[in-house]
Amino acid sequence: MIGTPSFTSLHGWFLVQALPLWSCYGVDRQSGGFFEKLYPSLNPTNEPRRTRLVARQIYWFTVGEALGWQGAADELIDHGFQFLSRYLVSPEGHVRASCTANGDLIDSRQHLYDVAFVLVALARQAHRRPDSLEPEALARRIVNRLRLNPHGGYHDDVTPDVQCANPHMHLFEAFLCWSNLQDNGDDFWCHRAAALAQLAVEHMIQPQFGALPEHFDLSWRPIRQDGFLRIEPGHQFEWSWLLAQWASFSGDSTIAAAAQRLCHQAEVFGVDKQRNVVIECINDQLLPSNTTARLWQQTERLKAWHHQTQIKGLETACRYRDQALESLLHFLSGPRPGLWFDEMDSSGRFLELPVKASSGYHIACAIEELFVPIACR
Repeated sequence: MIGTPSFTSLHGWFLVQALPLWSCYGVDRQSGGFFEKLYPSLNPTNEPRRTRLVARQIYWFTVGEALGWQGAADELIDHGFQFLSRYLVSPEGHVRASCTANGDLIDSRQHLYDVAFVLVALARQAHRRPDSLEPEALARRIVNRLRLNPHGGYHDDVTPDVQCANPHMHLFEAFLCWSNLQDNGDDFWCHRAAALAQLAVEHMIQPQFGALPEHFDLSWRPIRQDGFLRIEPGHQFEWSWLLAQWASFSGDSTIAAAAQRLCHQAEVFGVDKQRNVVIECINDQLLPSNTTARLWQQTERLKAWHHQTQIKGLETACRYRDQALESLLHFLSGPRPGLWFDEMDSSGRFLELPVKASSGYHIACAIEELFVPIACR
């Protein structure tokens, strides 16, 4: 149950430890934007500013705001948008990939992954400021610039000969965010969300083994690497969570069933029960190919199973959700309060690495799934 000590611990960690730390040490108040990583000493790494990270940090602080954090969420959200609009997102809707801390352009290509998170950030801003028309106007300009693939989905400047599932998954997430805000009969966002849901169910999920590979050709035929397909259990959980949301929104029972199957497949074949962690990768024989584990994968397991408890309240879903929460809390016992461990090796040892700010998006998303009603997002 949400009121149990583990859930309370997660809620308190986010509001009392993580948000204050990252609002103090994760923000570049001199040059703008946010730092990519922090050492355990709290000194930042010196790395390019990626659009996706800036947008993800905007999202992180909007979740804090929704949960009643008393820090300067509004100021920090505006700080992020100012950096995006100054250096990385043009008024016409072109999304650039990265720049230096001083705003010098490094990569001007438009990556669907970056587009997706800018759209998510803009949806949050539209929800926060419903009287402003500009967030949605810019979001539509961005989407209208995307190049459609005639076989479904969108072309990506970064991988022109390959269709990657992951950026399409996050575009689906962004379209869902906007669909939840639509109430005027305009199906601009719903139409696009529905198309990606159908693409996933009809072409991306492989019926012979029931999982969704990472890489496809331009006709959405899965691509093998070294003789195998790459399947990431964390992404199976994430797709399950998103498809289940769309099924609830649209009433599509076929998509609801697909979401449940993905969730069960990922649990059976993608979780190391001895360590209680989602592993990095399996192949199309559903055998482990990389048994390291990363923080974000644990959040996706938590989200997917929690959503399944809301649909059916199944006892098994509650049990798996609680196991996922315990795994996540283990990763959150970082080198100091408010930091986390990003990666665990196959023996169960956490690697001593700089802490990725980008993982905060996954943490905040899981916390929002648990504690923030959809109507308040």
